[in-house]
Amino acid sequence: MKKKMTKMMLFVSILFFAIAINTKVYASETTKSSGADKILEGVYIDSVDVSSMTKEEAITAVDKHLNEIKGYNIKMRAASKTAVATAGELGLSWEGPAIIDKVMSIGRSGNLISRYKVQADLKKGDIRLMLPYKVDRTKVKTIIEERCVPFDCDPVNATMQVESGEFVIEREQSGIKVDASKSIDAVEEYVSKLWRVGGGEVELVAEIKPALHTAAGLSEIESVLGSATTDYSSSSANRGKNIKNGTEKVNGAVLFPGEEYSVCDAMVPFSEANGYELGASFADGEVVESFGGGICQVSTTLYLALLRAEVEIVERYNHSLTVKYVKLSMDAAISEGSKDLRFKNNLEHPIFIQGYTNGGEVGFVVYGKEYRPEERKVTYESETIETIESKVELIASGNFGRIEQVGNSQTGYIACLWKVVTENGKETRTKVNDSNYQMQPKKYEVGVNGASGAAASAMYQAIEKNDLDAAFSALYKYG
Repeated sequence: MKKKMTKMMLFVSILFFAIAINTKVYASETTKSSGADKILEGVYIDSVDVSSMTKEEAITAVDKHLNEIKGYNIKMRAASKTAVATAGELGLSWEGPAIIDKVMSIGRSGNLISRYKVQADLKKGDIRLMLPYKVDRTKVKTIIEERCVPFDCDPVNATMQVESGEFVIEREQSGIKVDASKSIDAVEEYVSKLWRVGGGEVELVAEIKPALHTAAGLSEIESVLGSATTDYSSSSANRGKNIKNGTEKVNGAVLFPGEEYSVCDAMVPFSEANGYELGASFADGEVVESFGGGICQVSTTLYLALLRAEVEIVERYNHSLTVKYVKLSMDAAISEGSKDLRFKNNLEHPIFIQGYTNGGEVGFVVYGKEYRPEERKVTYESETIETIESKVELIASGNFGRIEQVGNSQTGYIACLWKVVTENGKETRTKVNDSNYQMQPKKYEVGVNGASGAAASAMYQAIEKNDLDAAFSALYKYG
């Protein structure tokens, strides 16, 4: 047994000695053939072959490689926006001689066994070391501020239009807010750790704000929920222009579930600069000329379409005087700063509003996803609760002997609107609104200037009582 152990130990010693001698001879031969000041064969720094190079030659080769790759483009992206800079513009450089010292030591550092192993590996294949790139943070900061910060924008909602009877949807765009400081870090990390020659792309650090209205949501719109038209063919040219202008400002409105819409906000200011002309309008129970006169016919027509679509009305006002284009309580007046038509999408899907003018007719169509049973019928009925006849009003004005009617008189009304729903053979009635229209008196200017004492006294008594017959009697008696 002892003899066997002795032989075994002797064999191992001889084998180790042989390996050591062979390694020493191999290392000696390698040193003689390649030189201790040169890099071993088969060593690369990235794609640069630095075999048999001195330290200075390797530095020159890496510098040349760096200059060659500075022209590659690196894309900097945030959402759908992209800016491009060359690696050179980002201040591309490398970490210096440390990597060269490392390749110089390959196969020449460590113990005899490890050096032998490295040299044996080189006979089987190349050894490649990654070149540590870096950028100039100041240059990167300038590039990001000049080319990427302009990406900043608010989200843009998807929009919809009707063209040739078909829905055309324009996709939404997300909002972007680039974080310049963190984006500098991202570019630096990408170039130093991930980028390896050629075109590259790095994701900037940015806050992405999604749009509220998406094309996917708008694609749910497919049916007509309600529509209405009114006639303005007898209007003046200016009034017709105002109706067309106001309709265009509402056309294309989209409301997702829960959203509210102000018609007045969409149309104001009522000014020449905003496309409006002078036209007849109501103010304090009088007919006056103002920019945007006639605009209430737009809001009224939209109101009727919304009612038929059964969209929730949040705010609505009647006119101070009656209008001819709809029945009582079916109107919706707007006035900058005092009256508005506001509504809310109380449905489960988005709605889209199309407005148009054509041949003296203004119309609105409310599109959405039909949710009501086919047998459900909805109508609206106007009810007159009280009629207030026009009264005579006398105004002292001008010289004695003159009695002249001025302005237009109008009957006043108290009215309401009923929603009538017929479903499954049953009818339900719900009050929608109450409206109060002012009575406009028959106004007469009565002359009193230059009248004698008795004539003036009689005329003033008639004016005080608004007694037209008495005024004429005084005129005939003293005139």
